[in-house]
Amino acid sequence: MILEDYINYLNDNNANGVVSLFTENCHFNDGGARTVDAPDLIADGKEELRESLKIVFGQRKVKADIVKLNPNSMEYDVIFGDTKLTCIGCATLKDGLIDEYIVRPR
Repeated sequence: MILEDYINYLNDNNANGVVSLFTENCHFNDGGARTVDAPDLIADGKEELRESLKIVFGQRKVKADIVKLNPNSMEYDVIFGDTKLTCIGCATLKDGLIDEYIVRPR
């Protein structure tokens, strides 16, 4: 399942792997860190997403665990450095890839 692959690539801190799951003109909005007053990570298109993820992965190791998996959404916990974020993500798929991915705190 594509969301399981997403988590696996996050855990490998593999920006290219994550980006391979997305359409060329994807929209990504990760607001999962709003609870710690961090700005949303917003990227439009694969290249912008790749560069954004390289910055994130360069700052701290990311570790994620799925709590509940649904067909196009999941609840998951993300450990970013010493901060635990409880997230819910929803994917809109197009031709078997993620076209839009929205993350919010749960």
